[in-house]
Amino acid sequence: MKTLLSSECLAVSTALALITIPCTSGQQESEPGGYLFFGTSVSAEAGESHFPIVGVDKKNIFVDAGIDIKKVSLRAPCHVRAELMLSESFADVLEMKFTTTSMTNLQRSAQAVSDMQFSAVQSEIAVSMLSSQLEGDPLSVDASPADMAIQSQIEDVQQNNSDFQSSMQDSLDMGTFEAEELVDTVHVKGTIIPKTDMPRAYCVIVVDYDIHHLETGEKEGRGRFARAKYIGDLLAEEIVELRVRVSTGEFDKETAEFQMHLFTGDGEQVAMSNSRGLKALTPQEVATFRELSAKTSLRNNG
Repeated sequence: MKTLLSSECLAVSTALALITIPCTSGQQESEPGGYLFFGTSVSAEAGESHFPIVGVDKKNIFVDAGIDIKKVSLRAPCHVRAELMLSESFADVLEMKFTTTSMTNLQRSAQAVSDMQFSAVQSEIAVSMLSSQLEGDPLSVDASPADMAIQSQIEDVQQNNSDFQSSMQDSLDMGTFEAEELVDTVHVKGTIIPKTDMPRAYCVIVVDYDIHHLETGEKEGRGRFARAKYIGDLLAEEIVELRVRVSTGEFDKETAEFQMHLFTGDGEQVAMSNSRGLKALTPQEVATFRELSAKTSLRNNG
């Protein structure tokens, strides 16, 4: 079970910190009843709208469109919003490392190589067509003016291709087609230990980065990408080696900040030991918190 708490419920969390619940020494050592932390609400784009995510599999994201559950591509952009969360699920994070690569840089380099190959083929075709028009040996001392003119054209085509090949190869060697500061793929390598079974678990990777003006280079604000990825069934107390890769648009890796949010298959966000503002609650505190939250919600809706 999960509880999403919007910004107006921050007063409730503050009140909870002031609540003193009598408990015996045995209760103090009992397992937490839940975890309070700053997580995120997640929605995915479906057409021109975006809807809350309720599940993810290997190929699709499932969203609650109100009247039914819609299926969208796993590549669909996601939208996230920070929320105060209360969850009964928890996972210890032993390691969490983010690295980046650029498929776009590879594609630009591959396109340059393709252009070189295309130029070479076109040059060979042009030389072959011109050579077929020769009536004799254009390099002989008695070559006709027509053959000499054709030979000059052949040499121009060959030289142009040679210059192009050299220029492109120099650019490839110097990394001209690669924007070193820009990347578009995030790799997550981590180790976690779930405290309960988490069937059909999935995660959402969030990247926040600076946006700069193309001409002046001045910072214009912060941008964000978020993508969902299916993980699979996680078993309680078993060490899980995470290997996650998601593709995004290009972003500045030097200014990027990364987050990974974990969810169970039914859409409950999992509290993790590295979750921001994490606080373990006793069962009594969970009940008190939910009661206060419900009262606050009624007042806000009244």
